[in-house]
Amino acid sequence: MQNKRIRRIATPITAAAVVGITVFGGMPAQAAPITTNFTATCLATPSAVEGPQTQSQPSSVTVDAPASVDAGQEYEAIIAPPPITYPNAVSVANVQNVSRIKIDIDVPQNADFLGADIVPGTSSGLSGVAPNVLRVNENGTVDPNGTILRLSGNNATIGNGPNSSKNSEGGIVAPAVSGANTTFQLPKVKVRLRAGASGNVQIKLRTGGDAGAWANDKNFLTFLPKASAVFITAWAPTQCTPRDAQSAPLNAGAGPLATTSIAEADKATTTTLAGPGSAKNGTPVTLTANVAPAANGGTVQFKDGDALLGDPIALAGSNAALTTTFTADGDHPITAVYSGAPGFVGSTSAVKIVKVTTDAPPETATTTTVEAPANAKVGQDVNLTARVTPRAPVAR
Repeated sequence: MQNKRIRRIATPITAAAVVGITVFGGMPAQAAPITTNFTATCLATPSAVEGPQTQSQPSSVTVDAPASVDAGQEYEAIIAPPPITYPNAVSVANVQNVSRIKIDIDVPQNADFLGADIVPGTSSGLSGVAPNVLRVNENGTVDPNGTILRLSGNNATIGNGPNSSKNSEGGIVAPAVSGANTTFQLPKVKVRLRAGASGNVQIKLRTGGDAGAWANDKNFLTFLPKASAVFITAWAPTQCTPRDAQSAPLNAGAGPLATTSIAEADKATTTTLAGPGSAKNGTPVTLTANVAPAANGGTVQFKDGDALLGDPIALAGSNAALTTTFTADGDHPITAVYSGAPGFVGSTSAVKIVKVTTDAPPETATTTTVEAPANAKVGQDVNLTARVTPRAPVAR
């Protein structure tokens, strides 16, 4: 008789009977909610006589995160567990509670993790330790450099952590209430991130390594149902993974649940101006601008001080050239201004001084002749005449 009672209470503490669970449900629509549908398969191992029980159920995860962000931009992703319902009684057994509930999510790569918070006022039907989010390592120990975000009651779990047990209540507790079923709501979690330089940031359940193996305490979802009948208390530690059946490989639930693309920051450019240091007034000269790194478009405007030299020149490869003629003597401060292009920031070259001068006219050969009388007497005035040819212009 005793053996029959034990066998009969084993049923309600399996994953199927104790917790008819959809791993995550939908969340209020915000920027870009994305839902991934998959099957979750759980193994419950009752402490009383009955052997391990396997249950597969349709599940879904909804993550609200922006579709794209700029490189270095801070943003938020919100993950909301659904209401979870379990039966209060099956056969002669009464389910007292489900405790030590934990959900593990990978710390997103290609982003700086800035923190995670419980969204106030989004949980119900819970007692025990208040839910919180901890960053832990593969061993489940709190670690500022850990690769896992854990929603739990201060890290009380059935395993994979320093505060674990498979036969005692702890952490988050969802106690049974009156009626046929008990429904409770885990809180929403808001994750704060800073995007990396480029690429994608993905939100994923913890399924790498041992976490993706069957019936492992590192599985992304674990919990501990407790049931009683007459004088017997039975525990059923439960581990869940995203797979269609016990022997099946991981399914879509192990893939990206939400992907945020990073718009790469515009590249800084440097514009260098090349040209002669001096020029003759009225003589054409060529100015050349080089833009690095090579941009995919844009124009270069050459300038003489604030005055524009011609029209903007389209960049060809990484260069733009202008042939111009200076008509005023003096020092000309020349610059080249790159306009920028998609993905590239504009830039201005350093000032290059071009000294413009006008050539003096060439010297003309002259001949000077002197006319004088052939003879003259002492004391007599004479006329001497000098003639210069060609005649020089008279200064005015």
